[in-house]
Amino acid sequence: MKKSLLTIIILPFLLSAQTEGKKTFSFSNHPIPDQNITAIATDNTGLNWIGTLEGLICYNGKRWHTITSKNSKLPSNKILSIKIVGNTKYIGTTEGFLVIDNNTWDVYTSKNSKLPSDKIRKIIKTKDNILIATSKGLVKYSNDFEVILSSDKNGIIDDDFISMSVDHNNVVWLGTNSGLYSFSNNIWRIYNTKNSELPNNNIWDIVIDGEGKKWIATKRGIITILDDQWVLFNKKNTPLKTNTIKSLVYDDYDQIWVGTDKGVVSFDGEDWKKHKISHKKALVTSLFIDDFDNKWVCTLKDVIVYNIDGVEFKNNISAQNSVIVSK
Repeated sequence: MKKSLLTIIILPFLLSAQTEGKKTFSFSNHPIPDQNITAIATDNTGLNWIGTLEGLICYNGKRWHTITSKNSKLPSNKILSIKIVGNTKYIGTTEGFLVIDNNTWDVYTSKNSKLPSDKIRKIIKTKDNILIATSKGLVKYSNDFEVILSSDKNGIIDDDFISMSVDHNNVVWLGTNSGLYSFSNNIWRIYNTKNSELPNNNIWDIVIDGEGKKWIATKRGIITILDDQWVLFNKKNTPLKTNTIKSLVYDDYDQIWVGTDKGVVSFDGEDWKKHKISHKKALVTSLFIDDFDNKWVCTLKDVIVYNIDGVEFKNNISAQNSVIVSK
C-alpha cells in the first residue's frame, strides 16, 4: 500500500484565539467548493475535518489540505458525514464508509460488507457502538455491520434516513421525508402529521439539548419534544423569517442555533436572538459547529466562521499535525 504524508505545521502565534467574532472565507481564498460543506468534525489535535461534495478538507486555522479519491483511498469525493471518536475517523460518502484508525484506511461498501447501501448519510457514537444511517436502513457497527432497522427487517415505510441523533436515554431519533422515527431496544415508532403534532413530514435535522429535549427541523418550523410535550416554533412566535429550517446545532453554552436561507437565529432557553452574520442578501445554505464552538455559516457567496467570544481554532501548543493518507 502506498502512503504519502501530508504535514500541517501548527504555529501557536498563528492559531491563538482571534479577537474578532467573525472570519470570512470567500470562495477565491480557500479550497472549500461553492455551497458544498456537508459536515465538520474536530480531532483531538485540533484539526478540523471538513466534508464537501468535492472532497475532504483538513484545516488547522491557517493551512488547508484537500484529500480526494485521486490522492487517497477515499471512496468518493461526495462526503455526507464525519464522526471522530478518539483517534478514529469515520467518514460517510455516497459510495462507501471509510474508517481511518490511526494511519490505517479501510473502505467498506455493500459489496465487501453487510452494509445495505453505499450512501452513508449520518454517523453517531452511542455508548457501545457506532450507528450509521444509510439510504437503506440503520446499521450498528462494532467489529462488523448489522442492520437493526430497515424496511426489509422491520417493515417500516421509509428507511432512507436523512437525519439522526441519540437522546440521553439512548433512544435513537431518525428523520426521513416521510416522518420521524424513534428506535430503542428493537422497538420502533413513527411520528407524522397524521398521528402527532409534527407540522411537516420532512425531517431535515435533529438535535438533543442539555435537558434531553428533542429539536426537530422541518419545512414548516421547529418542533420540540420533551416527555409528552410538543412545542412548535415558527415565524409567528420567533424572529425566524421563514419556516423552512435547514440546520440546527447545539453549542457549549446550551444554546440552539438555527440556520435558514433567510438568516441565523439562536435560542438560549428563554429568548430568541437574530444574528447579523452574513451579507443582507446572502442566502444561508447550511450551519455547522466545531469543537471550538465556532459556527460555520455557509452562504451562496462565502463561508463565515462566527463566534461571539472570538473565533478560535487552537489553544494548546503542538509541534505539528500530520495526516497519513493511504492510496
